[in-house]
Amino acid sequence: MTDRAHAHETEDPDRPPIVVRHPRIDLLNAGEDAESEPIPRYWWDDAPCQTHFLNALSTTFPFGEAFFVRSVRHYADRVDDPRLAQQIREFAGQEGQHSRIHDEHVELLLRQGYTAIEGRNRLFDRIVRWHNRNTPAFSLAATAAIEHLTALLARKVLEKDGGWVETMDPRMRSLWRWHALEESEHKAVAFDTYRAMGLPYWLLAFAMVLSTLDLVTETYQRMLYMFWKDGRLFDVTSWVRGCRFLFGRGGFLRGLGADYRAWYRRDFHPDQLDDRAAIERIAPIVDAEIASASAA
Repeated sequence: MTDRAHAHETEDPDRPPIVVRHPRIDLLNAGEDAESEPIPRYWWDDAPCQTHFLNALSTTFPFGEAFFVRSVRHYADRVDDPRLAQQIREFAGQEGQHSRIHDEHVELLLRQGYTAIEGRNRLFDRIVRWHNRNTPAFSLAATAAIEHLTALLARKVLEKDGGWVETMDPRMRSLWRWHALEESEHKAVAFDTYRAMGLPYWLLAFAMVLSTLDLVTETYQRMLYMFWKDGRLFDVTSWVRGCRFLFGRGGFLRGLGADYRAWYRRDFHPDQLDDRAAIERIAPIVDAEIASASAA
């Protein structure tokens, strides 16, 4: 069986639609008038470690998501499936909005004093643009792999009826719930594009290994930098609290192993991880928030 045939057999015909939303989440002007408060430095449960975990991830999104869009669009004119072609356009639309909002989050962090992020992001942007130009197949494989990783994190954000996000500042809660929803909606687009091109399985597996190592290492390094800038690099209490939150019993990153390892099966497809119930539950909440902000 070819990869191309396998892609058509495993695709979920009842996959939720990919909806390009345009949220209005003002991260930069918060606190500048009497009716709003500034976003606190530790906006997730007043906890440095878990806040900086998502801060660090967020700072990689503007250049990362632009890389994803370029990687998929490189093959768009070779896609002969009208449904997949439409999903590629919707994927690009969603990722464009993600880059816009996370650019604002990066600007907020720069204003808070984490200025080294700017130069590091410029360096990474040059690296991923080089890959887009010179290694398009690997770029698409890496995009599919990282989309799987972000979809796993999105599942955690959306689970527990919003329990993970309820202790966030309301503006950051809106940001992460919206982003997680859309990651779940478009999680299979890069993968389906890769399979439609008939590209090899081994490159998907190789890209996942490298992408995992890179994302873990880069997130941790950025967290260390933020702790250092805060003067809390050796704040044992914050680190212990954060490790318990992330890795302790029932922690945010616990329970992801089986779904992560599923990627390495030759018969894997992202739709095998069924997020439809979470999407159906969260989409009305996100859409209502966006409508309310637009009407204000």
